[in-house]
Amino acid sequence: MSDKKTTGIWKVISASSMGTMIEWYDFYIFGSLATLLSTKFFPPDNPTAAFLSTLATFAAGFVVRPFGALFFWKIR
Repeated sequence: MSDKKTTGIWKVISASSMGTMIEWYDFYIFGSLATLLSTKFFPPDNPTAAFLSTLATFAAGFVVRPFGALFFWKIR
């Protein structure tokens, strides 16, 4: 029984690690391309405001992460 339990734990650890890696890669790409994305998604007449809006969107992703984790933990 212990071997089955150990195998299950490693599956959980592997799956959560893979999900976290993909999530952080997504944040890395968004942060790296923030200057380019600011000109594509926000009005180009004020590049400083567009860049700050992009960074605010980036920050919102970090702020909302724990709430998503709580939500999906509660519905399982």
